[in-house]
Amino acid sequence: AFIPDWTSMLRQIFLKKRPVSRSSPQRFLSTEIRSIDMRGLTKSLEISGDINKSVHDNRSICTDIVDCLSHTGFLYLQYSPISPNIIRKTMQASTWLFELPEAEKNHLAGSGIGGAEYHSYYRYMHKGGSQDNIEAYNLCNDNVHSTLELRKRYYELAGFEKEWMPTGRRNSWPQDARFRSVLLEYWRQCEYLTGVLFASVESACGMNLGTFAEKHTCNDHTLELKKYPAISQEFEGSVRIDEHADLSTFTILIQDAVGGLQIYDMREETWLDVPARPDAVLINSGDFLRDFSAGKFPSTRHRVVAAQGESSKVDRISCVFFASPDWHARVEPLLEVATAEEADCTGHVLEQQQGVAVSSPAHEPHLAGDRMPM
Repeated sequence: AFIPDWTSMLRQIFLKKRPVSRSSPQRFLSTEIRSIDMRGLTKSLEISGDINKSVHDNRSICTDIVDCLSHTGFLYLQYSPISPNIIRKTMQASTWLFELPEAEKNHLAGSGIGGAEYHSYYRYMHKGGSQDNIEAYNLCNDNVHSTLELRKRYYELAGFEKEWMPTGRRNSWPQDARFRSVLLEYWRQCEYLTGVLFASVESACGMNLGTFAEKHTCNDHTLELKKYPAISQEFEGSVRIDEHADLSTFTILIQDAVGGLQIYDMREETWLDVPARPDAVLINSGDFLRDFSAGKFPSTRHRVVAAQGESSKVDRISCVFFASPDWHARVEPLLEVATAEEADCTGHVLEQQQGVAVSSPAHEPHLAGDRMPM
């Protein structure tokens, strides 16, 4: 029988090369989260089915998207290519999942591959402690037997011996096929919107079309459903998920009316609510888009707090799609560096923008997998 050399394996994992951080000035950006009406672009996409042609014909919308993201790293999209019907069904499916009997949910937790860290369903206590037992259901690309198929090239480039490559994970689904059908359709529409956002940024910033797509060929994304249970009155307003920035290129969020998401306003030294809007999906730029854009698009720090008043008496449901680059993709600036003294491609001067806290460290060029959790 094969006996693993644990010393060699651990050495490869812990000596895995990490990108070198470089300090960069703290940026202060506008605190207003703006809303973009995508109706014209979405209609063009429905008619032509050609993303590049549609963004070319609707360049003003693309410019507005870039303008909004460069101010706060967040924006609301109205009339996006994600249909209101699939949003409604996804929220309903999420609620259905978390209402399953504990035995069925625990079965989902135990039927994945690769060890406990790869469970599709799990619970955890975060900042709220034992009073805040958050539930989560995590999905990866469903078109592969294991995520190892998507990440093998990275492991080879990183020098992993074949027998020590992590086995990866695959999805664990409830028995009701309708749930799987709804979630996969929502995933497909999030992937499509991500492609539209890539092309919009490329068009507005004068980049070659397809530049971002070349960094995201594997669709190695993540969809996470979360249930924040109602909590007692004494914990109203308490922090449930601590401040963080997203390790993604773009993040797409839909949520119920309970709310709780906040971004930090450094100018006023206070946290600002990000209201849940039933008429829009919420987009934010993550760490990888910040680095691909040489800091033009901030990776804004945010958190989740417990709702207050009547909203604290009901559960909060959210669905978050993290669009991430291929693990073997080289992360380096794809745009001209926009310094605090230079105007960005929408005509704004960065040093004149004030407001929210962003994740500011830049990195030397590196592979995306160097920063991914093993």
